Amino acid sequence: MTPRIAIFTDLDDTLFQTARKLPPEAVATAVKVAHATNDSHGLMTPGQAALLAWLDPSRTIPVTARGSEAFSRVALTFRGPAIVANGAAILDAAGTPDREWQAHVRSTLAAHRPDLDALPARAQAAAAGIGAEIRTWLVEEPGCGGVYAVVKAEPGTPEDALAPLAARLRDGLPETWRTHLNGNNLALIPPGISKAAATGFVLARLRQSGPVLAVGLGDSRSDLAFMRLCDLWMTPTGSQLDRAVTATIP
Repeated sequence: MTPRIAIFTDLDDTLFQTARKLPPEAVATAVKVAHATNDSHGLMTPGQAALLAWLDPSRTIPVTARGSEAFSRVALTFRGPAIVANGAAILDAAGTPDREWQAHVRSTLAAHRPDLDALPARAQAAAAGIGAEIRTWLVEEPGCGGVYAVVKAEPGTPEDALAPLAARLRDGLPETWRTHLNGNNLALIPPGISKAAATGFVLARLRQSGPVLAVGLGDSRSDLAFMRLCDLWMTPTGSQLDRAVTATIP
């Protein structure tokens, strides 16, 4: 039997990015495909549009840190499931959460709820201690509440202030928590929540009806775990993941 092809792809900085991450001449030809409430909209270049058309949206499964609400502001049409909120939710094409996965996540988070709910206040206090101004919140998912914490530096606070802030926050968390920092985005993720876990769940379900050739796309080191569940993977040149890999090449 010929395998079906399934494309598991990150969104931000893989299929689109903000204007500040594009050269000025590229902004003029890029198209807005994701609305941001702070006006830092997601822009897709002609090359990225050609890539998505080649991949075929009908067999493409988004795997994104965006929560359900932020994902709803992405103006790209995918016809299958979507993995959102760093794997804390799996949505069908209509945006309805997968009940089996939702119950699993709710159970997984129960033991970590006190630490998770306290993180925004802890982040603000830690930021004040190093003279940084931040905005922070919990990504909320229906039926699960907050599923992971996000911290971003406010204008005027250097992005490199997030690294010492991350270290301070890690000191108060169990070792099993994951911290991911990429540019002006710091995520603190409780155990059991991951893009890889959700990708494995979706891939196993797809393979119940026959062989699947899976391809993974992503830009950051945090994407690598879900990408390595696939048979092949791709990353944009110059991405965080590309830099990490090429740094090991003599």
